[in-house]
Amino acid sequence: MRILFIATYLHPADAGPTGVSGALGYSVTCADALVAGLRGLGLQVDVIQSDARRLTVWTGEILAAVEAAVRVNHYDVALAFHALWPFTADLRWVLDDTAALPLVTYTHGSHWDETDLFRFEHYPKLRWADLGNLMAADRVLVVSEYMRNTILGNVFSVSEKAAGELTGRIRAVGLPIDLERIDAARRPRAGNGVTIVFNHAPNTAKQPGVFLDVAAEILERTAARFLVTRHFPDRSSWAGRLRDMAEAFPGRVVRGEDLPIDDYYAALWQSHVQISTATHESLGVATLEAMATGNHCLLPRIGSYPEVCGDDPDVLYEDVPELRERLLVLASTGPDAGVVARHRASARSRYSPARVAAAVHTVLGEVAGE
Repeated sequence: MRILFIATYLHPADAGPTGVSGALGYSVTCADALVAGLRGLGLQVDVIQSDARRLTVWTGEILAAVEAAVRVNHYDVALAFHALWPFTADLRWVLDDTAALPLVTYTHGSHWDETDLFRFEHYPKLRWADLGNLMAADRVLVVSEYMRNTILGNVFSVSEKAAGELTGRIRAVGLPIDLERIDAARRPRAGNGVTIVFNHAPNTAKQPGVFLDVAAEILERTAARFLVTRHFPDRSSWAGRLRDMAEAFPGRVVRGEDLPIDDYYAALWQSHVQISTATHESLGVATLEAMATGNHCLLPRIGSYPEVCGDDPDVLYEDVPELRERLLVLASTGPDAGVVARHRASARSRYSPARVAAAVHTVLGEVAGE
């Protein structure tokens, strides 16, 4: 099987030879791991990408490169890594005019998940365009059963016919974490106290304010330290609070400011506990990477988290008071070795490049006639 792989747009702030932690997951590392996994199955994967720094330029270059590739080469299937970058409908238009090639697209989030606040804040009028892109693909790959059920349920509420069509096309295949790169960055775990990491993007659905509230109390009552891996933009309501906290607890609040990717993975190896305060999670790449590096994760019982951790009560919490109580214990005693070992093994098995690539290959075979 020969696959034309259309990578997703990489924001200029995340570009460069090493990238930064903002490029993790859906932009770079998971895509790289998937391509490696597919090639590991003996498949030929040709990657279409552009170095253009503006999305409008990037989109035009990608569509032109796809058209040129399918005119001169034979492919069995096109696989886009994101339904919106470029629009799947635009890819379908190009393919239908040139090669009539089967088209499969990942969608990593959706306007048809009401908790995905980023999309509603930044692209509020693209809800129907999002659905159109999903309907333009022969198969839609989603990262979790949670995403599959949520999208289908919400589409069904407005169109039973659309939901019926989409049901036949949507497949939950997961997403691979880049274990090779993670393991190459391995460092000895810090032995001078407990380090708690917050490695989410600073957006509304991740609730950085709730994290800061909890962190302030933990800092007052324990000797634990905190690592915040992502940059909090100055215009956000959380940046000043984080800065003040770092000044009040020198050496115990570390601002990573978008660590280079390999430094980020090294920092995860040296941390002990990862927490999420999110109200939305389609999969949880940041959590899976923390699990794979031996962190004890504390996650709210929302979105895909119960699926990712096997509904483990040692990992899931119900509300912020419970998070605060359990974090106080972990900050004082350290992570539970049994919990850590169990979820490290699970994350590395369920979301390995080989396993996810095999699931993706099966779906590609459905439309490529294999």
